[in-house]
Amino acid sequence: MKDRNVIAWAIVSLIGFIAINFLMSRPFVEVAGAQMNMSEFWRSTILAVVLYAVPIVLAALNWRPSFYLMGLVIAMYTLSLVGVLLNMWSNSSAEMLIRVLMSAFAVALMVANAYWLVLALRLRKRDRDSRDRRRFSN
Repeated sequence: MKDRNVIAWAIVSLIGFIAINFLMSRPFVEVAGAQMNMSEFWRSTILAVVLYAVPIVLAALNWRPSFYLMGLVIAMYTLSLVGVLLNMWSNSSAEMLIRVLMSAFAVALMVANAYWLVLALRLRKRDRDSRDRRRFSN
């Protein structure tokens, strides 16, 4: 099923966010004045899991508007990746290799989120075309 791909890529997005969130909480990132402790990491991780889980469960239950909700969640977490990029290049005193690797990971996750959007738009088009064929096939 095509919607399984959309759900799978949403889970990839969630795992990627948790990984980059964990890495940003590590001392080797050396972000001035924005070092996150582990309790903040767990709080933001639990919030991300809840925000991703709600539309994923609704999508699994075949409630089509859930993909719009999932799109909002993914867009919000994509914006956080822009924050990672900005922090890496403006506030971090980490070595160049760490800044490049963290930036590459953030960009790769943005690409994965963009791919999720492509899959979701294809699913929407397929559903719309199917609905139109049923409606106008008289």
